[in-house]
Parts: sequence; structure tokens; C-alpha cells
Amino acid sequence: MTDTVARAPIPGLAEPDFADLARPSKGYLFLVTYGRSGSTVTQNLLNAIPGYCIRGENANAIHPLCKMIDTLERNREITTHRAQRAGLVKRAKLLGTPADPWFGAEDIDIDRLAQGMFDVFAREVLRIPPGTRVAGFKEIRYLQDVTFIPRQLEIMQHHFPSARILFLTRDHAQVAASAWFSRQPPDNFLPQLAHADAAFTAYADTHPGCFHLDYATLIQGPKALRPLLDFLGEEMHEDTIAEVLGRRLTHGKPKAARKD
Repeated sequence: MTDTVARAPIPGLAEPDFADLARPSKGYLFLVTYGRSGSTVTQNLLNAIPGYCIRGENANAIHPLCKMIDTLERNREITTHRAQRAGLVKRAKLLGTPADPWFGAEDIDIDRLAQGMFDVFAREVLRIPPGTRVAGFKEIRYLQDVTFIPRQLEIMQHHFPSARILFLTRDHAQVAASAWFSRQPPDNFLPQLAHADAAFTAYADTHPGCFHLDYATLIQGPKALRPLLDFLGEEMHEDTIAEVLGRRLTHGKPKAARKD
């Protein structure tokens, strides 16, 4: 039946059918944000932790996969057929016969389909190296479908083992003054930024395994990042943190004036 609330990661996932999905020994970490938030700096910082492989953007390729899962879970005919097959409701006479317009819908295993797709995603998109303890990726394209953010994250946390979410935000005026945002009218993106921040906060307040980091905290350096490391259960030498934060990045702007 349709499940629209957060669910615990599937125990024993990926043994033996979904080995690539189960490759990280300590699960997944997803960096969820928007452009010009400090996401690349944060990505670099996370990858400085031994055993971490946090990939960069992938054009939110996982979004349509989550949409497919959501569609299958919410469709009334599919959920009814599956319920009939499971004996949860009265069985229709046409169930399982070619005369049924939804013939075969009762046999759709949505969890297995999702795990299979995400196993391929882990193998072919994330390409997780052997020995990885924590895998994941950062993505900034959540503004393209802000209303689907909570549902997408629920699906990701359910199907990726021990998945955690790191939300990254930044003062909207600073975002608006940075790179491509500065070249378009603020009304084109400020409402989406506000909606995204609200969605991030609401999700973190109601789901385990989430942490909110703001750019203003990120750039303060090692001591300010102690709560993040506690959330991750990791240690990192202060000199390493300082070195990563001190790297000059030039993407998205003509001159490396800021580490965005």
C-alpha cells in the first residue's frame, strides 16, 4: 500500500542481489543544497575524511527514479491490485488474468524495483571504490522541483542503507550576489530558495539522520565544524580542515574572489 512517511532502512539490504548498493560499509551521506551555497567546499571537506567518497553533481539524475517509485506507490489501481494479491482486501475476479486492464500490476515489487535501480545508480553513477566507508553525492538542483523534496529524500533514505542527509544553506542575499544568480532577476529564484530552506528545515525536524550546516558556520573553521564531525562520528585534524577551507575555487565566476 502507499507509504508516504519515512521508513527505516531496509535491514539486510543488498545481500546478495544488490551488492553495489551495499558497498559502503557505513552507508550513505547526501549533501542536499542549492547553487552557490559552498557545496563544492563542503564536498572537498567530506572527501578529506578517510574512507569517504562523496561524488559531485549528477544533474539530479536520481529525481526521475524517485518519481517513478512515488508514482507506483501512490497509484490507486496498483496499490489495490497488490493489496488483493496479498489478501489484504477482497480479491477481484479478474485479478491475474489477461482480461484485467491492469494485468500484472499485482506482481510489481516496488521495493525490489527501487533497490535494483539504486544498485545500478551506485554502480554506474557513483562508481563507489573498494574500501569506501561512506558514499554519496552532492546535488544543487532541488529548486527545479521544490515540492517533491521531502518525498525524494524519504525514498532515498529508505532505500540507501543507513542514509543520512546533510543540508547546506546560505544567506540568500549572498547567494543572489554570486555567479549566475547575480545575472538574473531575484524574483526568478528567491522564492525557490525560501521554499527549499523551509523544506530542508521541516524535513530535518521530522526525520532522523539529518544535519543542517550553514555557510556562515562552514567558513568559521575547525572549531565551528565540531558538531558536524560529531554528527558524522568522525575526526579530522584541524590543519586538514583549514587547508581544505583555504583552497581557492574558481568555478562559476570570472575571478576567484570567494570560495563559493
